[in-house]
Parts: sequence; structure tokens; C-alpha cells
Amino acid sequence: MVISLRDRIFKFPIHTFLFSLFPLMFFFQMNIHELFFEDVVFPLFLSILVTFVFWIILQRLIGSKRSGLIISLLIMCLINLGNISLFISEDPNESITSSLEQQVLVIVLLILSVLGIIYFIKTKTLDDKTSIANVISITMIGFLVFNISTFAIMTSDDESSLEFSMVPIQISDIENKPDIYFIILDEYAGFLQLENDFGYDNEEFRIELEKRKFSVVENSFSNYPNTSLSIPSIMNMIYFDFIPEHLGNDSKNINVVQKMINKNNVMKILKANNYKITTLDGAVGRTATTTLADDRLCTNIFDINPDIRKNFALVYVPIVGLRDFVFEEIIRDKLECSFEALTNFQNAENPNFVVAHLRFPHSPYIYDSVGNSVSVNDVGDKNAYLEQLKFSSKKAIKIIDKIQERSSNIVIILISDHGYRHYINWTDPVPEDYIRGFNNLVAVYLPNENEIEVNGPVNLFRSVFNSSLNMDYEILDNRQIWYSPERPFDHKDVTNIIKDYQKIFSNET
Repeated sequence: MVISLRDRIFKFPIHTFLFSLFPLMFFFQMNIHELFFEDVVFPLFLSILVTFVFWIILQRLIGSKRSGLIISLLIMCLINLGNISLFISEDPNESITSSLEQQVLVIVLLILSVLGIIYFIKTKTLDDKTSIANVISITMIGFLVFNISTFAIMTSDDESSLEFSMVPIQISDIENKPDIYFIILDEYAGFLQLENDFGYDNEEFRIELEKRKFSVVENSFSNYPNTSLSIPSIMNMIYFDFIPEHLGNDSKNINVVQKMINKNNVMKILKANNYKITTLDGAVGRTATTTLADDRLCTNIFDINPDIRKNFALVYVPIVGLRDFVFEEIIRDKLECSFEALTNFQNAENPNFVVAHLRFPHSPYIYDSVGNSVSVNDVGDKNAYLEQLKFSSKKAIKIIDKIQERSSNIVIILISDHGYRHYINWTDPVPEDYIRGFNNLVAVYLPNENEIEVNGPVNLFRSVFNSSLNMDYEILDNRQIWYSPERPFDHKDVTNIIKDYQKIFSNET
């Protein structure tokens, strides 16, 4: 009997590999407005590879179709376990067996898995089951591909707004240009928020920075309350008023702004002035992977986008101990590598621009105040956050001392992108919520004890370039632009609200 190519395809367990792609593709589709396709290419390949290895081993024992159906069953049970557990849990970081509902869920899915495996092993003919599973998997993946393609087509014109992000490139006449170190401590709360929300006086850190001739902004506020707009704004020296005007307030396509990191104005200006650009992967976002970098430290070809790694582990690795291994230890390794690279950076050729965006003191909380390893996944644990913040202050001072020992002709920029935001009411904020979102850290050291006035992070590099490289960039008005993460381009200027709050707070204290 001649078997057609169509019959061969539908009797081969392609569903096994398609189901292995489903979790990642579903996550990508749900977050397509803030992820790039290249973010999931390697995870998709890895998923296929792992599934293929398991299938090859199992099919030698029980056959191709039978092993394929068993693996598909286990994949779908794991997906349901992670998603349902996350849905019914008040704390997504807790163990899957920490509540009665979750214990019942584990037992039910375990029983279904065992019954399914027994059924597939005992059933003699599996052609029809394989064909049905193939059709279901093709339909599911096809639906995701359709949605992803539709989004790509509908937003294809969005990048036309990028032309408004350009800043003129100026060439410095300074012969001996200083090295520039740009260190971002992600979610390091400013002095005002630490006093308000934590009852913590961070004056000792300010004093230590000022001893090292840093200019420390007393009450600094980021221009945006989230990394996704704050860092692109700093690195491009602009506001994003043109985005809502062109895409509308309802747009969620944050990729438009994220792409500005890849070709940011700060690095283009420094490149034009013969700077060598080195980025450090501190387990945060896209700054480390810009194509403008000459060297990328603490990274490798097997790295996975940290947001994908975190959320994928949260949903699809519901066993907390394994999740910690997947997420926390990778972050710790990245941070430790970045600390080492900053401490011992070899600036053989000048000038250098070194960028380190560190997921620190941002959760997960993996250090106590003296640097001992801990494991606290609860992002709302204020004590754990404060402990890690204290250690980040000490570590920053040690790194700064090493940098200043190496050279006197340097600029060191130490900032945070926003404050600690776990308890913010994004949709109906009060003035204290604005302080939580915006109050950040800004401290700048210039060579020869030059003074600098930083009028908001958007002007950070404008001011540094003007002061240290004899350029002449316009200083923009310092504004605070509020939005909720669900509506990233529905902007509200709250500058005056923050100023009024500061006046009231100063009078009360």
C-alpha cells in the first residue's frame, strides 16, 4: 500500500515539537509589544533541542508515536500546572504545594499524567491519536503565528517616529578626553523615598560620595517611572512626547522606544569622538546588547532575555527551588562578573565609555546588607529590598575607589532609573506614588573637581558633554512624565505636583 506524503506527515508526531514551542510563543505573543523576535529565537531552539533529545531516547524504548504522545501530554500538564498555580496563588513566588488548592492541582495533574501514560503504552494503534494531536498543535501554533504576524503588520509604520529621536552629533575639541563610566543601579530609591517609605536616612552614602568629590543631586527625580522609557530617555537625551502624538495614547508598542537603545544618541556621539564603548551585562535589558558596543563583557551567545527568563520560569517552572536556580543564580553570576569587570577594567586605549546597567538593588533579593547570599523572591519585602540597597551602596563605593585609583582623568556617573515601586497605585496615584516612581539617585564625578549641575536625567549627558568635552548641547526643561505600565504612552505631566509635594514635605520636616 502506497502511503502519501500527507499521511506520513500526519502520522509523524510533529505535535511533540510544536507543543514544546507553545509556552514560549504564547508568552511572546502576550508581550509582543515589549519583546523582539530575536529575544525568543534561542529559547525556541533550545526548547526544540531538549524535546528532540528526550524523544530520541524514549522512542528507542517505546516507539516514535507513543513517545511523542507521552511527551506532549507531560508538556501540556506542566503548562497547565504553572498557569493554574499562578492564577490561584496570591503569591506567585510561593511553592506549588503551599496551599490546599495547589496540592489538589498537583495530585489531579499527576493522576492524569499517569493515566495518560498508561493509556498510550497499552494502546496498540496510535495513528489516529497522533493525527488528532498534530491537528490540535498545528491549529494552536497557527493561531499564535497569525496574531504575531497581524501585530507586526499593524505596527510596521510605528518606527517612522524614530526620526524624531535624532540629536545632532557634536565633535569635541578636547585632546585628552576623559574615560566615562556610566553605572546604573536599577531601582535604587532616592533619599526622599527612603526616608518616607522606609524610615531610612541614607546620608552616610551621600557623605561617602561627596568625600570622593561627587556632585550628588539632593532630591533627584527620573523623567519616567519605568526602565522601559527612563533609560532610553537618558541614553538618547530626549523626551518621548512625539510617540503619543504619532502612535496615540492607546499604543502599547514599547518596542519603538526600546529600539532607540540599540542606536542611542549618547553612544553615537561618543563613537564620533573616537570613544571605545564597552558594555557589561548586569542582568538587565538591552543596554548591554547594543550594536554600538565594541566589547560586551559578562555575556555569551547562550544568554536569554532576563524578562523572558523570569516570567517563563515563574509560569512554567512552578517548583520554587528549580526556579531559583533558573533565575536567581544567573543574575548573581551576571552581577558578580560585572562587579569584577568594573573593579579591574583594563583601559589600555583611550578614551573609553563603560556602561554597566546592574539589576541591583532590584529584586530578586540575593544579598543581605554585607553581601552574604540570601534568597528572597517577594518583591514586596521592604526589609529585603533595604538590605540589598545597603549592600549596593557599599559595593558602589568599592567600585568607585578602584576606578579612581586607576585614573584621574575620568567621569563617573552613578544613577538609578527610578525608585522602589512595588506599592504604587498606578491607576489612581497620590503624590506619594509619584515620589515612589520618580525619586532616584544621581551622582556625578568630573575630573579636576569641575562642577556640574544636572537638571534631570534627560540632561545628564547633555551636561556631562558640555562640562567635560566642551560641547554645547541645549539643556531641556526637567519634567516628570507619569504613565501606567499598561498604557505606556498615555502620558501625564506631574512636574508641578512633585514640586508642590516637596514644598509641603520640607515645611513638615
